[in-house]
Amino acid sequence: MFRGQGPGKPQVKSLLGALTVVVLVMLGSLASPVFGYFFALSALVMIIVAMHMESIWPTQSRRENSLVFSLFWGLVIGAIVPFLVTTFLDGGISAAYEIFT
Repeated sequence: MFRGQGPGKPQVKSLLGALTVVVLVMLGSLASPVFGYFFALSALVMIIVAMHMESIWPTQSRRENSLVFSLFWGLVIGAIVPFLVTTFLDGGISAAYEIFT
């Protein structure tokens, strides 16, 4: 690994933004399936944006973009992770495996 390319600590405003997005996404997904669908599509778009901007996680030499970091991690944790956990609890490992096949 090159010097200064090791993982760094995210900014506090990035973490607070991600926490805010997580809460909003989870509440929105519980309120309506349409919101859940919208948030899942937004998560897919943010995966592409975050990879393109290289703002998924900060390094020692470069800080993350707070908005991209907050939206990326907030949408992933708030929309995708609860779906995977619910699928696993309802159907076990075979149901979770079916998502990826």
